[in-house]
Amino acid sequence: EMLRRVRNPMCAALVDGSGSQVHASSVPEGLECLITLDDIDETTYCEYQTWPSLLWYPAKATSDAVEMLRTTQYKRFMERLGTTDCAAEMKRLQERGPPIYIEDKNVLPLPESEAHVCRLWNMADNVEVSAKLEGALEGEAHAQLWAELKSIHAATLEADAAAAGHGGGGSGSSS
Repeated sequence: EMLRRVRNPMCAALVDGSGSQVHASSVPEGLECLITLDDIDETTYCEYQTWPSLLWYPAKATSDAVEMLRTTQYKRFMERLGTTDCAAEMKRLQERGPPIYIEDKNVLPLPESEAHVCRLWNMADNVEVSAKLEGALEGEAHAQLWAELKSIHAATLEADAAAAGHGGGGSGSSS
């Protein structure tokens, strides 16, 4: 059966004669994990599918490293919300909102027209799984959490503005 590479140079997957996409049958040459710096081989190669095109791309990390990101990103986001003492980081976290899907601009780069990673595929076991982060909320629960974060952010900004207004009259030297 005739297979050809998809024209998108980021895409490692192949399409058959009918235009249906299939996963790569061999690891692209010279692929190295950006997290562990290990060479990626048939036992550690994985691909990620993006939404809405549903095209598959080679991950620039081993399957174990990608799985570590999938299982820890949401927890790390929530921990940073509770522990950061940096106002700029807190603002970024609250404006971005709680993540739902795995993301890493270096390991899983998204083409401009794509919204997010939706599925992951591991060559070693030939299994596709959801790219949803472990513990991530969706739907109404996600919307409710994000609204709460935005509310906290707005209250923090008001408190900071009020504190700045009580800081000594606004001009001259501060004491």
